[in-house]
Amino acid sequence: MMTTTPVHIPVLLNEVLEALPLPPAARILDLTLGLGGHAEALLRRCDGDSRYAGVDRDPEARALAQERLGHDPRLAVFASAHEEVFRQPDFQAWKALHAPQGFDAILADLGVSTLQLKSASRGFSFREQGPLDMRMDTDSGMTALEWIQRQDEGTLAYALKTYGEERLAKLIARSILTALHEGRLATTLDLAEAVYKVIPREPAKRKGHADPATRTFQAIRIAVNGELERLAATLGEAIQALRPGGRLAVISFHSLEDRIVKQTFRRLAGIYDGPGRFAPEPLPKLITLIHPGGQEPSEAELAANPPSRSARLRVAERLPQ
Repeated sequence: MMTTTPVHIPVLLNEVLEALPLPPAARILDLTLGLGGHAEALLRRCDGDSRYAGVDRDPEARALAQERLGHDPRLAVFASAHEEVFRQPDFQAWKALHAPQGFDAILADLGVSTLQLKSASRGFSFREQGPLDMRMDTDSGMTALEWIQRQDEGTLAYALKTYGEERLAKLIARSILTALHEGRLATTLDLAEAVYKVIPREPAKRKGHADPATRTFQAIRIAVNGELERLAATLGEAIQALRPGGRLAVISFHSLEDRIVKQTFRRLAGIYDGPGRFAPEPLPKLITLIHPGGQEPSEAELAANPPSRSARLRVAERLPQ
Protein backbone atom coordinates (compact mmCIF):
# COMPACT_ATOMS: atom_id res chain seq x y z
CA MET A 1 0.00 0.00 0.00
CA MET A 2 1.17 3.52 -0.77
CA THR A 3 2.34 5.61 2.16
CA THR A 4 2.14 9.05 0.59
CA THR A 5 -1.16 10.46 -0.59
CA PRO A 6 -0.99 11.05 -4.36
CA VAL A 7 -1.76 14.48 -5.76
CA HIS A 8 -5.53 14.77 -6.10
CA ILE A 9 -7.38 17.80 -7.44
CA PRO A 10 -11.06 17.71 -6.42
CA VAL A 11 -13.31 18.56 -9.36
CA LEU A 12 -15.71 21.53 -9.28
CA LEU A 13 -14.51 22.33 -5.77
CA ASN A 14 -15.52 26.01 -5.73
CA GLU A 15 -18.96 25.13 -7.07
CA VAL A 16 -19.40 22.41 -4.42
CA LEU A 17 -18.37 24.77 -1.63
CA GLU A 18 -20.82 27.37 -2.90
CA ALA A 19 -23.62 24.82 -3.27
CA LEU A 20 -23.26 23.30 0.20
CA PRO A 21 -23.58 26.08 2.80
CA LEU A 22 -22.58 24.68 6.18
CA PRO A 23 -24.27 25.81 9.42
CA PRO A 24 -22.67 25.52 12.86
CA ALA A 25 -22.46 21.90 13.99
CA ALA A 26 -22.98 20.78 10.40
CA ARG A 27 -23.71 17.17 9.57
CA ILE A 28 -22.19 16.07 6.26
CA LEU A 29 -22.33 12.77 4.36
CA ASP A 30 -19.75 12.12 1.65
CA LEU A 31 -20.95 9.09 -0.33
CA THR A 32 -17.70 8.82 -2.32
CA LEU A 33 -14.85 9.89 -0.04
CA GLY A 34 -12.11 8.92 -2.51
CA LEU A 35 -8.80 10.57 -1.62
CA GLY A 36 -10.53 13.16 0.54
CA GLY A 37 -10.08 16.27 -1.60
CA HIS A 38 -13.63 17.57 -1.20
CA ALA A 39 -13.71 16.41 2.43
CA GLU A 40 -10.57 18.38 3.26
CA ALA A 41 -12.07 21.60 1.91
CA LEU A 42 -15.47 21.07 3.51
CA LEU A 43 -14.02 20.18 6.90
CA ARG A 44 -11.89 23.32 6.77
CA ARG A 45 -15.16 25.29 6.72
CA CYS A 46 -16.75 23.36 9.56
CA ASP A 47 -16.58 24.12 13.27
CA GLY A 48 -15.44 21.70 15.96
CA ASP A 49 -18.96 20.47 16.65
CA SER A 50 -19.51 19.31 13.07
CA ARG A 51 -19.47 15.66 12.03
CA TYR A 52 -18.48 14.20 8.66
CA ALA A 53 -19.30 10.68 7.47
CA GLY A 54 -17.10 9.50 4.59
CA VAL A 55 -18.05 6.41 2.59
CA ASP A 56 -15.87 4.49 0.14
CA ARG A 57 -15.67 0.88 -1.04
CA ASP A 58 -11.97 1.12 -1.91
CA PRO A 59 -9.74 0.14 1.06
CA GLU A 60 -6.67 1.92 -0.31
CA ALA A 61 -8.60 5.12 -0.91
CA ARG A 62 -10.02 5.04 2.63
CA ALA A 63 -6.56 4.67 4.16
CA LEU A 64 -5.11 7.47 2.04
CA ALA A 65 -8.04 9.79 2.78
CA GLN A 66 -7.58 9.30 6.52
CA GLU A 67 -3.86 9.99 6.11
CA ARG A 68 -4.65 13.17 4.19
CA LEU A 69 -7.21 14.33 6.73
CA GLY A 70 -4.96 13.66 9.70
CA HIS A 71 -7.43 11.31 11.41
CA ASP A 72 -9.69 14.30 12.10
CA PRO A 73 -11.87 13.44 15.14
CA ARG A 74 -14.91 14.91 13.37
CA LEU A 75 -14.54 12.30 10.61
CA ALA A 76 -15.99 8.77 10.59
CA VAL A 77 -15.08 6.53 7.64
CA PHE A 78 -17.29 3.64 6.49
CA ALA A 79 -16.27 0.77 4.22
CA SER A 80 -19.19 0.55 1.85
CA ALA A 81 -20.43 1.26 -1.64
CA HIS A 82 -22.70 4.31 -1.73
CA GLU A 83 -25.65 2.17 -2.82
CA GLU A 84 -25.33 -0.01 0.31
CA VAL A 85 -24.41 2.40 3.08
CA PHE A 86 -27.95 3.36 4.08
CA ARG A 87 -28.55 -0.25 5.15
CA GLN A 88 -25.19 -0.74 6.88
CA PRO A 89 -25.66 -1.26 10.65
CA ASP A 90 -22.61 0.73 11.80
CA PHE A 91 -23.58 3.69 9.60
CA GLN A 92 -27.18 3.53 10.85
CA ALA A 93 -25.88 3.57 14.44
CA TRP A 94 -23.59 6.54 13.70
CA LYS A 95 -26.41 8.45 12.01
CA ALA A 96 -28.80 7.78 14.90
CA LEU A 97 -26.21 9.20 17.31
CA HIS A 98 -24.82 12.12 15.32
CA ALA A 99 -27.40 13.05 12.68
CA PRO A 100 -30.84 11.95 13.91
CA GLN A 101 -32.50 14.98 12.26
CA GLY A 102 -30.77 14.35 8.93
CA PHE A 103 -27.80 15.80 7.07
CA ASP A 104 -27.16 19.41 6.14
CA ALA A 105 -25.11 18.39 3.11
CA ILE A 106 -24.58 15.21 1.11
CA LEU A 107 -22.00 14.90 -1.65
CA ALA A 108 -21.53 12.20 -4.29
CA ASP A 109 -18.58 12.46 -6.70
CA LEU A 110 -19.24 9.59 -9.10
CA GLY A 111 -15.94 9.70 -10.97
CA VAL A 112 -13.06 7.22 -10.88
CA SER A 113 -10.37 8.53 -8.56
CA THR A 114 -6.86 9.61 -9.54
CA LEU A 115 -5.53 6.74 -7.43
CA GLN A 116 -7.48 4.16 -9.40
CA LEU A 117 -6.62 5.60 -12.81
CA LYS A 118 -2.91 6.00 -12.15
CA SER A 119 -2.32 2.70 -10.40
CA ALA A 120 -1.54 0.16 -13.13
CA SER A 121 -2.28 -2.71 -10.74
CA ARG A 122 -5.95 -1.66 -10.56
CA GLY A 123 -6.53 -2.26 -14.28
CA PHE A 124 -8.53 0.90 -15.06
CA SER A 125 -6.12 2.41 -17.58
CA PHE A 126 -5.60 1.43 -21.22
CA ARG A 127 -2.29 3.30 -21.17
CA GLU A 128 -0.55 1.11 -18.58
CA GLN A 129 0.10 -2.62 -18.48
CA GLY A 130 -1.92 -4.13 -15.66
CA PRO A 131 -4.27 -6.96 -14.76
CA LEU A 132 -7.82 -6.86 -16.08
CA ASP A 133 -9.32 -6.01 -12.69
CA MET A 134 -11.26 -2.70 -12.63
CA ARG A 135 -12.95 -3.41 -9.29
CA MET A 136 -13.61 -0.43 -7.05
CA ASP A 137 -13.50 -2.81 -4.08
CA THR A 138 -10.48 -5.04 -4.52
CA ASP A 139 -11.66 -7.33 -1.72
CA SER A 140 -14.80 -8.61 -3.44
CA GLY A 141 -16.59 -9.20 -6.72
CA MET A 142 -15.55 -10.36 -10.18
CA THR A 143 -12.57 -8.89 -11.95
CA ALA A 144 -13.04 -7.46 -15.43
CA LEU A 145 -11.46 -10.58 -16.93
CA GLU A 146 -13.79 -12.86 -14.99
CA TRP A 147 -16.74 -10.74 -16.08
CA ILE A 148 -15.69 -10.90 -19.75
CA GLN A 149 -15.30 -14.68 -19.49
CA ARG A 150 -18.99 -14.91 -18.59
CA GLN A 151 -20.21 -12.93 -21.61
CA ASP A 152 -21.23 -14.00 -25.07
CA GLU A 153 -21.03 -11.70 -28.05
CA GLY A 154 -24.55 -10.39 -27.56
CA THR A 155 -24.29 -9.54 -23.86
CA LEU A 156 -20.84 -8.00 -24.24
CA ALA A 157 -21.95 -5.89 -27.21
CA TYR A 158 -25.01 -4.76 -25.23
CA ALA A 159 -22.79 -3.59 -22.35
CA LEU A 160 -20.43 -1.75 -24.68
CA LYS A 161 -23.29 0.00 -26.44
CA THR A 162 -25.36 0.74 -23.31
CA TYR A 163 -22.63 1.75 -20.88
CA GLY A 164 -20.02 3.02 -23.31
CA GLU A 165 -22.27 4.36 -26.08
CA GLU A 166 -19.93 2.58 -28.49
CA ARG A 167 -21.14 2.61 -32.12
CA LEU A 168 -19.04 -0.40 -33.11
CA ALA A 169 -20.04 -2.47 -30.08
CA LYS A 170 -20.68 -5.72 -31.98
CA LEU A 171 -17.35 -5.67 -33.81
CA ILE A 172 -15.41 -4.79 -30.67
CA ALA A 173 -17.21 -7.48 -28.64
CA ARG A 174 -16.28 -10.03 -31.30
CA SER A 175 -12.66 -8.89 -31.28
CA ILE A 176 -12.45 -9.08 -27.47
CA LEU A 177 -13.93 -12.57 -27.31
CA THR A 178 -11.67 -13.77 -30.15
CA ALA A 179 -8.66 -12.55 -28.17
CA LEU A 180 -10.02 -14.29 -25.06
CA HIS A 181 -10.57 -17.63 -26.80
CA GLU A 182 -7.13 -17.45 -28.44
CA GLY A 183 -5.41 -16.80 -25.11
CA ARG A 184 -4.51 -13.18 -25.92
CA LEU A 185 -6.57 -11.43 -23.24
CA ALA A 186 -4.84 -11.19 -19.88
CA THR A 187 -3.96 -7.52 -19.38
CA THR A 188 -5.27 -4.02 -19.91
CA LEU A 189 -3.04 -3.56 -22.96
CA ASP A 190 -4.44 -6.80 -24.42
CA LEU A 191 -7.96 -5.41 -24.05
CA ALA A 192 -6.94 -2.12 -25.62
CA GLU A 193 -5.30 -3.97 -28.51
CA ALA A 194 -8.53 -5.87 -29.17
CA VAL A 195 -10.28 -2.51 -29.53
CA TYR A 196 -7.54 -1.12 -31.81
CA LYS A 197 -8.04 -4.03 -34.21
CA VAL A 198 -11.49 -2.55 -34.89
CA ILE A 199 -10.70 1.16 -34.44
CA PRO A 200 -6.99 1.85 -35.13
CA ARG A 201 -5.42 4.11 -32.53
CA GLU A 202 -3.11 6.24 -34.65
CA PRO A 203 -5.72 7.78 -37.00
CA ALA A 204 -7.84 8.78 -33.99
CA LYS A 205 -4.77 10.24 -32.29
CA ARG A 206 -3.83 12.27 -35.37
CA LYS A 207 -7.34 13.71 -35.55
CA GLY A 208 -7.24 14.70 -31.89
CA HIS A 209 -10.00 12.26 -30.91
CA ALA A 210 -10.21 10.39 -27.62
CA ASP A 211 -8.41 7.08 -27.48
CA PRO A 212 -10.63 4.44 -29.16
CA ALA A 213 -10.39 2.24 -26.05
CA THR A 214 -11.94 4.88 -23.79
CA ARG A 215 -15.58 3.85 -24.27
CA THR A 216 -14.88 0.14 -23.98
CA PHE A 217 -12.95 0.54 -20.72
CA GLN A 218 -15.69 2.79 -19.35
CA ALA A 219 -18.40 0.30 -20.24
CA ILE A 220 -16.64 -2.70 -18.70
CA ARG A 221 -15.76 -0.73 -15.55
CA ILE A 222 -19.41 0.30 -15.12
CA ALA A 223 -20.61 -3.28 -15.66
CA VAL A 224 -18.03 -4.83 -13.30
CA ASN A 225 -18.89 -2.42 -10.48
CA GLY A 226 -22.64 -2.18 -11.11
CA GLU A 227 -22.29 1.60 -11.10
CA LEU A 228 -25.65 2.50 -12.63
CA GLU A 229 -28.03 -0.18 -11.38
CA ARG A 230 -28.83 1.43 -8.04
CA LEU A 231 -27.86 5.05 -8.65
CA ALA A 232 -31.43 6.37 -8.89
CA ALA A 233 -32.43 4.51 -5.70
CA THR A 234 -29.34 5.83 -3.90
CA LEU A 235 -30.24 9.39 -4.87
CA GLY A 236 -33.74 8.89 -3.49
CA GLU A 237 -32.34 7.53 -0.23
CA ALA A 238 -29.92 10.45 0.00
CA ILE A 239 -32.75 12.95 -0.42
CA GLN A 240 -34.68 11.22 2.37
CA ALA A 241 -31.58 11.48 4.59
CA LEU A 242 -31.43 15.29 4.25
CA ARG A 243 -32.98 17.57 6.81
CA PRO A 244 -35.36 20.21 5.36
CA GLY A 245 -33.18 22.84 3.70
CA GLY A 246 -30.29 20.41 3.36
CA ARG A 247 -28.66 19.92 -0.04
CA LEU A 248 -27.47 17.00 -2.14
CA ALA A 249 -24.68 17.71 -4.66
CA VAL A 250 -23.83 15.11 -7.30
CA ILE A 251 -20.88 15.21 -9.71
CA SER A 252 -21.15 12.92 -12.73
CA PHE A 253 -18.63 12.29 -15.49
CA HIS A 254 -20.53 10.79 -18.38
CA SER A 255 -23.90 11.16 -20.00
CA LEU A 256 -25.44 7.98 -18.61
CA GLU A 257 -24.79 8.98 -15.00
CA ASP A 258 -25.84 12.56 -15.61
CA ARG A 259 -29.07 11.43 -17.29
CA ILE A 260 -29.98 9.32 -14.26
CA VAL A 261 -29.20 12.19 -11.87
CA LYS A 262 -31.14 14.70 -13.97
CA GLN A 263 -34.20 12.48 -14.40
CA THR A 264 -34.26 11.44 -10.74
CA PHE A 265 -33.95 15.02 -9.52
CA ARG A 266 -36.71 16.20 -11.87
CA ARG A 267 -39.04 13.42 -10.73
CA LEU A 268 -38.37 14.19 -7.05
CA ALA A 269 -38.97 17.88 -7.82
CA GLY A 270 -42.45 16.96 -9.07
CA ILE A 271 -41.61 17.48 -12.75
CA TYR A 272 -43.25 14.99 -15.11
CA ASP A 273 -41.21 13.86 -18.12
CA GLY A 274 -43.31 10.90 -19.25
CA PRO A 275 -45.67 10.55 -22.22
CA GLY A 276 -48.55 12.99 -22.46
CA ARG A 277 -48.87 16.40 -20.88
CA PHE A 278 -49.81 15.30 -17.38
CA ALA A 279 -48.64 12.62 -14.96
CA PRO A 280 -51.13 9.77 -14.36
CA GLU A 281 -50.96 10.70 -10.68
CA PRO A 282 -49.40 13.67 -8.87
CA LEU A 283 -45.66 13.38 -8.27
CA PRO A 284 -44.43 14.14 -4.75
CA LYS A 285 -42.42 17.35 -4.64
CA LEU A 286 -39.59 16.66 -2.21
CA ILE A 287 -36.88 18.95 -3.58
CA THR A 288 -36.19 22.10 -5.50
CA LEU A 289 -33.48 22.23 -8.15
CA ILE A 290 -30.48 24.53 -7.75
CA HIS A 291 -29.03 25.50 -11.15
CA PRO A 292 -31.52 23.22 -13.02
CA GLY A 293 -29.23 22.87 -16.03
CA GLY A 294 -26.30 21.78 -13.91
CA GLN A 295 -22.85 23.37 -13.67
CA GLU A 296 -19.70 22.61 -15.65
CA PRO A 297 -16.05 23.45 -14.87
CA SER A 298 -14.89 26.98 -15.49
CA GLU A 299 -12.32 27.80 -18.16
CA ALA A 300 -9.75 28.28 -15.40
CA GLU A 301 -10.43 24.82 -13.97
CA LEU A 302 -10.31 23.20 -17.41
CA ALA A 303 -6.90 24.77 -18.00
CA ALA A 304 -5.58 23.66 -14.59
CA ASN A 305 -7.21 20.22 -14.51
CA PRO A 306 -8.11 18.87 -18.01
CA PRO A 307 -9.68 15.62 -16.67
CA SER A 308 -12.48 17.78 -15.25
CA ARG A 309 -13.79 18.51 -18.77
CA SER A 310 -16.59 15.94 -18.65
CA ALA A 311 -17.78 16.75 -15.11
CA ARG A 312 -21.21 18.16 -14.35
CA LEU A 313 -22.60 19.17 -10.96
CA ARG A 314 -26.28 18.98 -10.10
CA VAL A 315 -27.68 20.16 -6.77
CA ALA A 316 -31.03 19.61 -5.08
CA GLU A 317 -32.41 21.15 -1.88
CA ARG A 318 -34.81 19.27 0.38
CA LEU A 319 -38.12 21.07 0.85
CA PRO A 320 -39.88 21.35 4.24
CA GLN A 321 -41.94 18.28 4.96
